[in-house]
Amino acid sequence: MTNEQLCALAGQGDADAQNLLIENNLRFIKKTAYEVWNAQADLNRSLGISLDDLVQAGSLGLFGCIDGYDPDSGNLFLTYAAPAIRNAMIDFIRSRNVSFEAKHLNDIISLDDLAKDEARSRHNFIADLTRQTPEQICLARERIDDIHHALSMIEDREEQYLRYRFGFDDDIEHPLTETAKHFHLSESRAKSTEARALDNVWLELPWWY
Repeated sequence: MTNEQLCALAGQGDADAQNLLIENNLRFIKKTAYEVWNAQADLNRSLGISLDDLVQAGSLGLFGCIDGYDPDSGNLFLTYAAPAIRNAMIDFIRSRNVSFEAKHLNDIISLDDLAKDEARSRHNFIADLTRQTPEQICLARERIDDIHHALSMIEDREEQYLRYRFGFDDDIEHPLTETAKHFHLSESRAKSTEARALDNVWLELPWWY
């Protein structure tokens, strides 16, 4: 069934349709959650916010659009719900940030400053497992499995580059200059290889779709 059909049934109180509506759009919600989380990864880590927190917030945002969607508007349901999904995630982060600031007035973390920091590489999305609950550790390990699978799906040369660069095999993150020398590349060529390889891995991750 289409999103629009499920939304109509869900608006009538059909619990199965509500669950299917969330399930049908879960990949989009996960993709949006990753984009929102990674845009300010350091802040989210400090606040103890995980990708799953944002996925749940986004699911609630989608759920809240059921009653307001007008099929006669000409918009698809997901087009209508997409801003609400993202805003629900952002609101969740802001609410956690306000709570954190109230408890740590002498060490306030600025959401805006961290959001403007564009020097974030996509390999930084692996959470610190030492700060996780057992359940979160299991979920994080599942994500790491997804990353290893994504690596196996890209070109062998790019996979070997990323494995060496970020220490997948020896647990040592090698600097760009060292990695360039290891693969007999110029630094500019290494940078472009790394950017392309990370983009290709990104596309293979399950929350991209």
